[in-house]
Amino acid sequence: MPDWSFAMVLWLLPAVFFIHDGEEIATMEWWLRKNKNNPRVSPFSPVSIPWDKHITLQFTFAVLLIGFILTSVTAFTALNFESSSPFNALFAGFVTVFLLDGVKHVGASIALWAYTPGVITAAILEIPYGIYALCRLLHADIINMTSFALGIIIALPITLLLVWTGLTLGKRIAPFRQNI
Repeated sequence: MPDWSFAMVLWLLPAVFFIHDGEEIATMEWWLRKNKNNPRVSPFSPVSIPWDKHITLQFTFAVLLIGFILTSVTAFTALNFESSSPFNALFAGFVTVFLLDGVKHVGASIALWAYTPGVITAAILEIPYGIYALCRLLHADIINMTSFALGIIIALPITLLLVWTGLTLGKRIAPFRQNI
């Protein structure tokens, strides 16, 4: 098990993820409906979302799926925390994807010159955490540049697959909720 400071760096990933995605869940449907006729918004939407549907449950399901995987990777990294552990690279890859997501949120808000779902926690938590965690891991030689690059190569497609899977499964679950 890593020392307290590294354990904190590790476990902050799922904590910051759920805080950030909580902001997105709370504001996504409102924001999509408000901007449904804004042609400048579509380049910033990762998937095509029907504007007339309730997407909160669908999005929440995707968040829970990704959060489960992030928490699992964090747990495996914490339990196998050694310089040579392959989980370190995978963890760093997910932190990098998380950091890039934060940059995407801030960039979208700047480009649109408006609030976008998740931008507040992206600027306050996601980006600072990502930079700090990666610097700590690199400077402590927990990961090197090769393992860092390998982690990104693995984590990015996994994340995209999880987003697609979560939204797709969430879309299939949503009609059952409306019949209850």
